[in-house]
Amino acid sequence: MHESSMPTLPRTVMWRRIIDDLSVEQAALSHVPEGYEIIGVILVAEAGTPLRIDYRLRCSMDWRTREVELEQVLGADRRSMRLSADGMGAWRVNGVEAPELAGCIDVDLEFSPSTNALPINRLRLKVGERAEISAAWVRFPALHVIASHQAYHRLDQAQFGFQSLASGFEAVLDVDHTGLPVLYSGIWQRIADGASPQAPGASAARSAP
Repeated sequence: MHESSMPTLPRTVMWRRIIDDLSVEQAALSHVPEGYEIIGVILVAEAGTPLRIDYRLRCSMDWRTREVELEQVLGADRRSMRLSADGMGAWRVNGVEAPELAGCIDVDLEFSPSTNALPINRLRLKVGERAEISAAWVRFPALHVIASHQAYHRLDQAQFGFQSLASGFEAVLDVDHTGLPVLYSGIWQRIADGASPQAPGASAARSAP
């Protein structure tokens, strides 16, 4: 997973949550001057209530998360959140320092397979290598963020093992050359992908596809 092996960007993909058929996500990965950007929309049937999450995240050329904008609509309730990071482990949530996230390099959005591409591309593990990370895990619909300690293990050229070190949850991810999952351990499955128009640099989260 590195820039020279990537298909032409921008690229749009869509996943279905096959474990329960209650969620879909569409996300577009593109280059921006400072690195990479993912703009996406997640639709969830949350306990029978429609939940929509629009997000935009940007990371540096070495895939360190720098900015995340989120807007959530749960029924008639609309909420938003903005995260910013220095790429070295310091975070702000809605402009306020978040020392509880110290040491986190990646962001991990619940209900989203797209953010697995960030540590997969950043770590550049060789087959057989394993690495532990800390990620800022955004929970929905509570819309709060906590530190999540995780591990990635490269099983072969296009397959990674994932583990949540706190809960013990494990999954196997089959990914493409961009690091985006194709199959996520029987939970998520890609159902569409292809080229997409270049997203404007000033796109807001609500402009997600």
